[in-house]
Amino acid sequence: MCYNVRVKMKKTSRIESAVSDGFEWIHVKSNDNKEIDALRRGFKLHPIDCKETLPPIQRPKLVMREDYLFMILLYPVYDRKTGVIRTSEVDFFISNQRLITVNKDGLPAILKLFDATKATAHKNTKSDKVCSVEDVGHVLYLLLNNLLEDVSPILIHLSEDIDNLESRMFKEFEKGLIEELLRVKTNIVNVRKALQGHKSVIRNLIRYSEGRFPIKELEVYFERLVEQTKELWDTLEVQRDSINALHETNASLIDFRINEIMKTLTIFSVIVFPMTLLAAIFGMNAKYMPFVDGEYGFWKILVLMSLCILSMLFFFKKKRWI
Repeated sequence: MCYNVRVKMKKTSRIESAVSDGFEWIHVKSNDNKEIDALRRGFKLHPIDCKETLPPIQRPKLVMREDYLFMILLYPVYDRKTGVIRTSEVDFFISNQRLITVNKDGLPAILKLFDATKATAHKNTKSDKVCSVEDVGHVLYLLLNNLLEDVSPILIHLSEDIDNLESRMFKEFEKGLIEELLRVKTNIVNVRKALQGHKSVIRNLIRYSEGRFPIKELEVYFERLVEQTKELWDTLEVQRDSINALHETNASLIDFRINEIMKTLTIFSVIVFPMTLLAAIFGMNAKYMPFVDGEYGFWKILVLMSLCILSMLFFFKKKRWI
């Protein structure tokens, strides 16, 4: 049996709805005050919940109200132009026959499923789940599953970035390598922040949703979301350890290169020192200086300097310092 759950409210280009006889999904493409206030007045939503849909980004949470559940989840978004991963907030207002989602970033996982639901919402067949009371549970599961599936390509991209950094690190020194390391490390931190609270929120959703919409037959699917989140988190843990190891390795390589430069400069200074000392001694205006008054005095001094240099080189070579 289907019920009409349509509520009259002013629709705008940023508020769209997919309505059937027993199910309504309203998606808000903006979290401006105007749209959020329209939701609050149209569906009698709690002012605090509506306020938390506004900037800045909130932490993942689930709040149980008298007529609905309010849920906040965060998802990573990869910017191909800058190579930076930022966080996108998705807000859910979940009731027995209505789902309201708020997201200003136009996440493909939401838009594609919303368009598909909207296209089939006019059908009224037994095989069409959009018209059943269970629709909130089914659509919510599909939505959360699609959002999590979109995280996997981001993690694959992070793994490729880590492999690329590892291959470049042991080649010639690059000034931009440190910036790349910090960018990838920041991206991993941002993804971790986004997914950090997912497992507890989804588990609370399973516990609190009984009676709100039929969840028993879907409980195993929502548990699968928890496992899927755990797998993504484990991958992030490996990537975090890898990028930290690369960061430490790069720091060690930089220290090694600096030590090599200092070693070369030190050896050069020590080798040049006897020449400087001899030049200073024989440059003094003192009487009876050896080699100075002789016909071949200049060449004798050069030979003496050369012998000092060769002696120093032989000593360093024997000590394996060069």
